[in-house]
Parts: sequence; C-alpha cells; structure tokens
Amino acid sequence: MLYLRADVTNPLSYISCGQFVKDGNWIHDKRNIDSFEIIYGIKGCAYIQQDDDKFEVTPGKTLLLLPGHVHKGYKESEGEVSFYWMHFKCVDNFEMLSSKAAQSIMFPLTSDSYLNKSCHFVMIPVFFKPNESEKLIIQTRQLLHCAYSKNCMTLTNNYLLTLVLMEISQQVITSSANNLHDETSRKFSEIIEWLKININKTYSVTEIANKFNFNKDYLCRVFKKHTGMPIIKYMNSVKISKAMELLCCSELSIKEISYSLGFNDDKYFMKLFKEYENLTPSEYRSSYYRTHLNNE
Repeated sequence: MLYLRADVTNPLSYISCGQFVKDGNWIHDKRNIDSFEIIYGIKGCAYIQQDDDKFEVTPGKTLLLLPGHVHKGYKESEGEVSFYWMHFKCVDNFEMLSSKAAQSIMFPLTSDSYLNKSCHFVMIPVFFKPNESEKLIIQTRQLLHCAYSKNCMTLTNNYLLTLVLMEISQQVITSSANNLHDETSRKFSEIIEWLKININKTYSVTEIANKFNFNKDYLCRVFKKHTGMPIIKYMNSVKISKAMELLCCSELSIKEISYSLGFNDDKYFMKLFKEYENLTPSEYRSSYYRTHLNNE
C-alpha cells in the first residue's frame, strides 16, 4: 500500500469539501483529477476502485485518491451511502512511499516522543481505519463549517484541512507504534477498545480491573503511563468526545445524548462537558452547524 508523505511546514492548499449523501442505487463516476481527495466513510459502503485496487469505504475508514490516477465505482451501493470528501493540493515537498519505506520513517517517531512532537510532515496511507473517529469527525465538521461560512479566510481553510490530515497521520503513527507493543500494552489496547464499545455504560475501576484480571492499582498505573491521565478521567474524556460527535452529527437532544453515554443525570453531563470543553453542549452544537451536501 502507498503512503503520502507531505511537508506541512506550510499548510496544505484547501480546494473544496462537503458531505456526499445518496439513497441507494449509486456508483461513483469514473474520474482522473489533478488534486488529492480524502474520503471518510459515514454511512453505508462506497465501492471505489483506484487503478487496479478496489476499496470498500465503510463508516470510519479513510481513502486517499491520488492526482493523475483513474478512480471509479466498481459496484453499486445498496441503501443510503454517505461520506465526507476533501480536495487539496500539497504546497511543499511531497512523495508517495511504499509501505516498507513509510514504516522505516515512522519507526523512530513511535519510539522517540521528541521526534514525534517536532515532526513537520504527515504520513497518510491510501486506505486506513482510524481508531479515534470522534476527533476526526469533529475536525472535519469544523472545516465544513468554516468553509461554508461567510468571510472565512482561505488561509483558515488551509490550516483546518491540514489539521484533519495531521490527525489522520498521528493516528497512523500511533497505530504503527501499537503493533510493536508488548503483551501488557496489547492488553491495554483491548481495554481501551472495550471501553469504547461499552461507552453507554459506566464502570468503576474495580469492575474494569476484575474484567481483565488486573490488579486495581496496577491498572491505574498502566492507564497513567499510556494516557497520561487517571482511568476515570480518561473514560469521561472518551464520553465527551463521543458527545461532541453526536452534537455535530445527530438530532438527538442533549438529554438523549447524556443517557446514551451512560449518564443518569443530564445536569451532571452538562457540567462535565463544560469542564472539559469550556462550552456548554448547546453552545458547542451551535458553533459548527454549517455544511455542504451533495449527491453527485
């Protein structure tokens, strides 16, 4: 699989973005464009072929379409299909790398936090499934909101688009690092995934420790090591991130969102949201409501 390595010392050049929505019986047109395009699946499945490679873009997966390469639909989508799309060009140096070459560049970043923090490029695979979809959705919605707001500067769109690509890149690097972790780290990854799946429930530290056969104090130390925060704070941050996604992308009331995330008291949820985001849920929802929809 190919990776895009692009210098982001200066922001990438934003062209356009939107949300594609189609209710069944749709197949992607055959095209060959002169810009990069990132597609992020929201609902259903888009069957897209680039050159000889076929991809199923389902919710939570990203596909990078390359300039000068033919892409088209190879199968008709059934039911509703929806995805975000973003067109951009690279301003500074960029190159396409093989998977092996990309891994050799990312390896030092996974083992040296200083190198990671000072990194001035993004690594974007042609096809990828980010582990933390909420962050990516929120940043994409911010880009959409700004792009279709009046009097928004082009430079702002460039930076917001670059932030979306940087988020994908960071998750790619993190995913690469996770593949190198020891047994304890793999077990920790299982706990993280389990917490996300059970985001609609609330567990004590003791219940989680017993579930995965960890000593309670040891589990707290492992969480602190990997996330930099106590386990309860981490669980709340995951819930708040999901709440931000639902506030942007659903019509659920704040009380419904609160209950869907395992909060029995919506007033406590609103207080916690304000504590984490410095905005109330209502203020956050009203901040990023603009978008652009298309079905062709």
